[in-house]
Amino acid sequence: MKCKVLFFAAAAQVMECREKEITMPIGSSVGEAFDLLASERNALAALSSTCALALEGQLVQREMQLSDGCTIAILPPVSGG
Repeated sequence: MKCKVLFFAAAAQVMECREKEITMPIGSSVGEAFDLLASERNALAALSSTCALALEGQLVQREMQLSDGCTIAILPPVSGG
C-alpha cells in the first residue's frame, strides 16, 4: 500500500525533503514506516525517541495500523522563543 509521509523541522532537514511517498506491506504500522525511513537515513533514526507521529492529522502511537493512501507526519520537537 502507498502512504504519503510529511516531514517537519529537523526531520525535513535530515530527509532533505518535506514529503515522500513510500510503499508498505498490508498490515504495517506507523512505527514500521518510521523504521523503514530511518533505515535509509541514520540521522532520522537518531530522532526516533523525540519524534511524535501523526496519522491523518491525529497523533498516534507507533503501533497504529496504516491504510492505503494514508498520510503520516513525522514531528520532531521544535524550539522557539
